[in-house]
Amino acid sequence: MNPIQTATAYHLMAAEDLRETRINRHSRWSDDRWFFDNLTPGHDAAASTIRWDFIMPDGSKFVDPKWAILLDAHRRLVWSLIVDPRQRHRYKPGSMGKLSRRVHYLARWMGKSGYAHFGALDTCAFDQYLDNLLIDKQNKANLNAVYLMEHLALPVSLGYQAPVLAKAGIPVPGSAPWHGMTAFEVAKQLAGREQGSVPPVPDPIFLHIMTSALCMLDAAEDIILQARHFADTKDLQVAEKHAPDRKHLRDRMNSLTDACLILIQGLSGIRVSELLGLQASDTPLAQNALPDCIKIEPSASGLHEIFYLSGHLYKATKSPRPVTWVTGLRPVGSDHLPVPVKAISVIERLYAPWRTRRNINELIIGFSRAKSLTKDVKAHTLSWVNRCQRRFFVRSGVKDWTVTSHQWRKSFAQYVIRSDSRMLPVLQEHFKHISMAMTEQGYINADPELKQILDDAAVQSTVSLIGEMIAGRKTVSGALSGKLKETANQLGKSLDNRPENDRPRDIEELVRTSGIRAHDIRWGKTSLGTCLFRQGTGNCTIGCSARWVISAPLWSAARPDLCWECQNLVLDETHLPFWKDRRAKLQDDLKTATTNDDFALAQLCKQRLEQCIMVLNKLENTETTATENSNPG
Repeated sequence: MNPIQTATAYHLMAAEDLRETRINRHSRWSDDRWFFDNLTPGHDAAASTIRWDFIMPDGSKFVDPKWAILLDAHRRLVWSLIVDPRQRHRYKPGSMGKLSRRVHYLARWMGKSGYAHFGALDTCAFDQYLDNLLIDKQNKANLNAVYLMEHLALPVSLGYQAPVLAKAGIPVPGSAPWHGMTAFEVAKQLAGREQGSVPPVPDPIFLHIMTSALCMLDAAEDIILQARHFADTKDLQVAEKHAPDRKHLRDRMNSLTDACLILIQGLSGIRVSELLGLQASDTPLAQNALPDCIKIEPSASGLHEIFYLSGHLYKATKSPRPVTWVTGLRPVGSDHLPVPVKAISVIERLYAPWRTRRNINELIIGFSRAKSLTKDVKAHTLSWVNRCQRRFFVRSGVKDWTVTSHQWRKSFAQYVIRSDSRMLPVLQEHFKHISMAMTEQGYINADPELKQILDDAAVQSTVSLIGEMIAGRKTVSGALSGKLKETANQLGKSLDNRPENDRPRDIEELVRTSGIRAHDIRWGKTSLGTCLFRQGTGNCTIGCSARWVISAPLWSAARPDLCWECQNLVLDETHLPFWKDRRAKLQDDLKTATTNDDFALAQLCKQRLEQCIMVLNKLENTETTATENSNPG
């Protein structure tokens, strides 16, 4: 159980009652540092620690008595963000290091500027904060919105948490920072432009490194045999001392490990935390056996076998959540193993003797010492994975590119979309993204070629929609449904005399010249509707200065409570499950909010329920019409 999930509202308690109060099994409220149990693999202790003993601009420590009021306010702000956030999901233990850095920057600025408490902050003070931030970071290379947002997030959170802090008797700002704008909106204005922080591995380097890694995988059985022979020696210290090829064996094991890490991430797209969270099999693995984390299921057609990797999702979830990823397939009757599956099997068997000797369950482990084969092994961190992959780059002759583990995810996404432009929703599910915005904006739109591929896919979706309407196989509702039906009817009449093969091409020509593009809007795994997007329109682009040049929905803004009344939204019977599930969830949330006397949440649930019911009324009428059309008698 995540200790943060069950935490008490200490931020509302009196100061005299908090001094020796233990907030978890590691820390007391008054400690110089707060430590949290981190359930996400690959992070060191600093990632789950909040420091309060940092140095202030005058040389004193923040825990010194002179800062008592400001320290207490920051502690209460931090704890309220942990147990009662009003803006975002609760901070996870692995985010405490980031939160600590944000506290460090804000507290030091307040101390230097003479602001004794949060109540002293006003509009002018927050503008002063922006000026100080730009001056402070003016020599920072590649000063972009992503970087600046880190220093703006806590002041914005302070605005959201003001009602919570006021309950605790803490003075709060009289107005929200920067007129209620989000941290990213402010950051984009400051930076002047938004830049992606992690590029994909360039194609020539990707292909070269993958080829080298596959060649290394071909030598796996020989290396595993050498490692097994060495590990079977009763006295490892004596064996290591007298083995002439010890260093050679360690180098080969390192090379094979590095290659496997690259192949697993590069060809499956999983995050480094998900990689490090994989568990080894319960029993020793034979050469041709599958690891316990790999399962095989038949495809829908029964012609193929699909390989699934079982692990845990750690990002965007309150606690580790079991998930699966597709890692390949093969024809029924074949004994072929997809490369990621083979790499997982190899790395499990390579370290099996050491894993057994130390009773370690993690799949991805390594030696504690740089050159030894006898010292302890341990589950490693994400920085270790990055070092391993960079080491393989250098060994493969690539010295002009600094790789990070997340770049493989970007490369994987781009190769998937290049292979089939219709795979964006599938990629969203594979990456376990909450919304399409993260998948498209964060992984695809950096590549102009991919943007064109996605536009072509949107054109084909529009052609398909209109074609189904002409054929009478689909009935839609929405503000544009009348115009769409009229267009379909006119096209149907004009296409009556056209050969069957020419019809899609004629519809496509009309779609391309009209500028209308059909986009499937997904929220989670389910489609909520189809957006018939046209430049300069759409609720998602209102307030955006570039709305007249945006060629697709602004996915970062698209969400059910915004899209439901958008003029571009059209609905059909396939969208009914989403809105029914949403209605049921909102009804449950309303009951909970009413029971907890949470007036604000109850009002929000009621508002969204009304929206949901209106959409369902339209959809149910559409479903009735579709049924009547399919049964004219």
